[in-house]
Amino acid sequence: MLPWLLVFSVLGLGARVVFTMVSRKEWGAEAVGCSTQLILPVDFLVIHHITRLECHDQMVCSQRLRELQTHHIHNNSWCDIAYNFLVGDDGRVYEGIGWNVQGWHTQGYRNISLGFAFFGTKEGHSPNLAALSAMEGLISYAVQKGCLSSRYFQPLLVKEENCLVSPQKAGPKKACPRAVIRSDWEARESHCPEMNLPAKYVIIIHTSGRTCNVSDECRRVVRDTQSFFMDRLDTCDTGYNFLVGQDGAIYEGTGWNVQGSHTAGYNDIALGIAFMGTFTGTPPNAAALEAAQSLIQCAVDKRYLTPNYLLVGQSDVENTLSPGKALYSIIKTWPHFKH
Repeated sequence: MLPWLLVFSVLGLGARVVFTMVSRKEWGAEAVGCSTQLILPVDFLVIHHITRLECHDQMVCSQRLRELQTHHIHNNSWCDIAYNFLVGDDGRVYEGIGWNVQGWHTQGYRNISLGFAFFGTKEGHSPNLAALSAMEGLISYAVQKGCLSSRYFQPLLVKEENCLVSPQKAGPKKACPRAVIRSDWEARESHCPEMNLPAKYVIIIHTSGRTCNVSDECRRVVRDTQSFFMDRLDTCDTGYNFLVGQDGAIYEGTGWNVQGSHTAGYNDIALGIAFMGTFTGTPPNAAALEAAQSLIQCAVDKRYLTPNYLLVGQSDVENTLSPGKALYSIIKTWPHFKH
């Protein structure tokens, strides 16, 4: 059977794109499958990059996919290969589990996203132009087919398997900053879903409300923030895992183990750290900034946050002005920042 040829216009560009789809049968997939269905169209697209599966033609790429499927099924105990579709460095698109089935590609996103993956590149190299063009065409086709929302969100590029991250020498660990715990600021009782730890992201936010410079004032702001979320927004608790005051203190929100409600699609896999105040023109003071950075390092040291985490501003993943232009210009210089 000949590979499928899909011809269409790339959305927003008007250029015709032709790419070849290699079916499961053609690349010799093992006759197994996942059965949990996706509700289409999904709102999220997650793109992975799998290294150490170098290939440049259909025969070798097919062999690499058979090896990957075997690893996912027999080593990871998953029901099939993890991705919906994969794009080889030969410029072909390879059918994974297809359009309608949930994959195992990204914890917290399996039931609301399509997972696409690049593979076949030489270690240390990015996908070539043929692969990039095929991925662009696949995404456009997913939208045209009604499998992916035309207003989809893409929660950054995830390099999950054999990712090319050089190990860094561990420096002396600083003590974790002392946090003002919930009972100290008189938090209301709540029951929220648990986090999927370790978290993969840190999202920096500003509350867009009033700021505070002394402990008593900050505690009132934290209480008022919780009340706003629970009473006005009807959430299970305050929106943030932790809040930072201009007094240089960390205030426990939902904490390490419990989800906040700060950013749709990220609450179970991201730590939401909110600076109390509005930081569009003037940034937080040095004490607050240092406290937040210490908290992030503490999260890594305590294994609440993966060492290869990505740090973003809330505006990078949601249509919002948070964390404000002044604060955003600072976090762009912090380790692990990803625009």
